[in-house]
Amino acid sequence: MGMENKTEMAFEPLSGTVAELGESPVWSASENAVWWVDIAGKRLHRTSAEDGTTRSWPTPEQIGFVVLAARGPVVGMESGLFAFDPRGGAFERIYRLRDPGVRFNDATVDEAGRLWAGTMDIDNARPAGKLLRIDADLSVTEILSGFQMPNGIAVDAARSRLYVSDSDARIQTVWTVEIDFRTGTIGKRREFKRFNDLAGRPDGAALDTEGNYWIAGVDGGEIYRFSPEGEHLSTTATPMKFPTKMAFAAGRMFLTSKAGNGYGGRLVAAQTSIRGSGIAAFGVQDALVPG
Repeated sequence: MGMENKTEMAFEPLSGTVAELGESPVWSASENAVWWVDIAGKRLHRTSAEDGTTRSWPTPEQIGFVVLAARGPVVGMESGLFAFDPRGGAFERIYRLRDPGVRFNDATVDEAGRLWAGTMDIDNARPAGKLLRIDADLSVTEILSGFQMPNGIAVDAARSRLYVSDSDARIQTVWTVEIDFRTGTIGKRREFKRFNDLAGRPDGAALDTEGNYWIAGVDGGEIYRFSPEGEHLSTTATPMKFPTKMAFAAGRMFLTSKAGNGYGGRLVAAQTSIRGSGIAAFGVQDALVPG
């Protein structure tokens, strides 16, 4: 492991909206906006990247993530996946979670439009979490189980692997999972990085175009960047103690966080030359999504 560099980014609030537990920023190029969620506050937000104007909708359950599909947002909540219609503010469940007492948490979409999502115990009291792959026909494949708080999910198709972490303070580890994204075949899981020597626990993550893995260090007020080989390349301080997840788009890094000091709970942005590897649209069949 090499000696990491301390780097700086000039984060500024983009939205005046303050979330209890902000998460899951997703870029919408067609709207020039960022979709994001407030898990504890049960809200779905859409913030204009131009002027920060934010529109918010209450959700019927705790909301773990938002991704975009052809006809609009799809969100993961306590009882399953829901398609959202911004025009009427309605959520329609399109997939019901089979396990009792869990909710969706972190998620990402691969280049083929498949959703990779983690579930966790709603009360965070037992290791009931799973990593799931959800295909366009809403068929579900269980990839891994036994998570307390699955997070850090990111697809590295170039290296045929998926990243996933467990944010629990007793675990705080990132793994890679070998995956053939053409066939869906699952291989070995390998430890990528333990966070015991870092200020923050592993939370939400994103890849850049060079294949580096960026992950928010919740509780530590930092963002960490790792090479594909696991070298700790840089640490970036954030203007809040509880950063949760980032997204790269339009020459900026967008970052969510939990409420707290500084800009805690607000969607912030910083200019950057770093480009994200991109998140595809969830390819759920149009017939399954109201429109």
